[in-house]
Amino acid sequence: MKTLILSIVLLGGFVPQLNAQYQFNLMEDFLQIGAGNYFIHLDKEAEVKKTVQSVIKSHHFPNQDLVFNKGKNLYFAAYYVNPSDDRFMYVIHALKGREGYDLYLLYCVNALTHHFEYIEGKDLYELVYDPQKNSSTVLTSFGSTLVSNP
Repeated sequence: MKTLILSIVLLGGFVPQLNAQYQFNLMEDFLQIGAGNYFIHLDKEAEVKKTVQSVIKSHHFPNQDLVFNKGKNLYFAAYYVNPSDDRFMYVIHALKGREGYDLYLLYCVNALTHHFEYIEGKDLYELVYDPQKNSSTVLTSFGSTLVSNP
């Protein structure tokens, strides 16, 4: 009986780690935009930062120093290659809109991906994930690339 209880306790400790290895867990306050992909609109930078940190904690993503770009149109962008299946990756990004911020939590194929373009001042940038350049094994911030400046 003691062995059975100990086994259940030990297995229960691994459940949160197993959940972190696949699509984003069901998040009730978010709009689901495809299987395991989510979106939420938030009004303030502080709300975005708090939400991102909450998602990272709840999914048990290992991470290093993450960059939050205060006052910028691309407030946050990070990726994490799925350690159980490196054909897939997690992407979290927050883009400033006319009113507030749009936060996306995406589970994508681990391949060269052009996410979107945006304007910062007069310059045009694009957010591109390249597995040849972005090869960290923990949740890592990644930046955009300048496309043109008139």
